[in-house]
Amino acid sequence: MKKAILTIEDCNALSYLITSVLSKDYAVTSVESCVDAMHHLHTDHKDLIILDIADSASDNFELLEHMSTSSVLGKIPTVVISNSDDEQLKRRTVQLGVSLFLTKPFDPVFLSDKVRDLVYQNSDLPVKKRKTVFNLNIF
Repeated sequence: MKKAILTIEDCNALSYLITSVLSKDYAVTSVESCVDAMHHLHTDHKDLIILDIADSASDNFELLEHMSTSSVLGKIPTVVISNSDDEQLKRRTVQLGVSLFLTKPFDPVFLSDKVRDLVYQNSDLPVKKRKTVFNLNIF
């Protein structure tokens, strides 16, 4: 059974890129809003969350705050992808338990490698080590 990943991304092109990169090895569910994400998080088990945050005023912080106070959701590794490289934004996400912060544009192979590391970090399953090259033309 594939590990389950939830992506919260309102940009269709980026959502497609992330899904394309990860769907070979993971069951990827993509949603556009935190409301949809909350539904999935409370009904289905997820092994990792990838969340887009535009800036420090983003509504997506509400989701991170909710997760950080939950004994179940707070244990799910979370990757934040953002347009901003603001240090205050990065610090705030780390304080809320985010495992990895990536700034756009990012390397899809790096994302894939880090997702693998995060998904399998507390597992007895062997981690597949491989190099993958993605040639995706989405624009």
